[in-house]
Amino acid sequence: MDILTKKFEVTFSDISENNELSNKGVLRLMQEIAGIHSSIFGYGLNDAHKTHLGWVILNWKLKVFSRPRWNTVLTITTWSRKITPLYVYRDIEIYDDKNNLVAIATSKWILYDIYKGSLCKISSELREKFPTVNRSLFDNEFNEKLKEPDKSEFVYEYKIQERDIDTNHHVNNINYLDYAYEAIPRKDFFNLNFSNVEIMYKHEAKLGDIISVFYSHTADGECVVTIKDKEKNNLHAIIKLS
Repeated sequence: MDILTKKFEVTFSDISENNELSNKGVLRLMQEIAGIHSSIFGYGLNDAHKTHLGWVILNWKLKVFSRPRWNTVLTITTWSRKITPLYVYRDIEIYDDKNNLVAIATSKWILYDIYKGSLCKISSELREKFPTVNRSLFDNEFNEKLKEPDKSEFVYEYKIQERDIDTNHHVNNINYLDYAYEAIPRKDFFNLNFSNVEIMYKHEAKLGDIISVFYSHTADGECVVTIKDKEKNNLHAIIKLS
């Protein structure tokens, strides 16, 4: 199945306080259909006991056009745009029940050995199973290597909790958006439903790690949140919002 299309409902956990689909809700739904598509080819969550493999996302680029309300039925479509020996590039689009475009995204994924705790190359067997579709949702390639701002303000520290951890035994990718939003001053941005989101993940954060969260507001109106390990100063993620 080159292209997968499924219907999903906007759940209560997907909306913001204004009863609008949040960016975290969008990414949750996109993460869900990406997992379902991978499972069709034998590399899904329920196959991990045989393959010992899971998927780790390295980049998101998200553009949101509209924000449906709770219980709206969405049509979500995904496909693998490109596969290399190391990465799978996946695009995803969402339409509402009136066929209005809700959001588009492109993303970059790598395989992770959940028992060894290490990243893996993508085998020729997997590349043969995964079909690719030569269709990109963005005119330009997204920036896979976001740069840390020259000046950022330290905002807070946070100790990673059990609730943050997913089946790969590290912080789930969409939780970094929560950490970023906690760093953004509400006096500057009362509505945190930014239309453009870019995230680069660098090093995994695990249970008990203490992260330091930094905030920068650029002259052209972009918010940049940098998340680092407190003790080792390793970069966990950079989130750019506008």
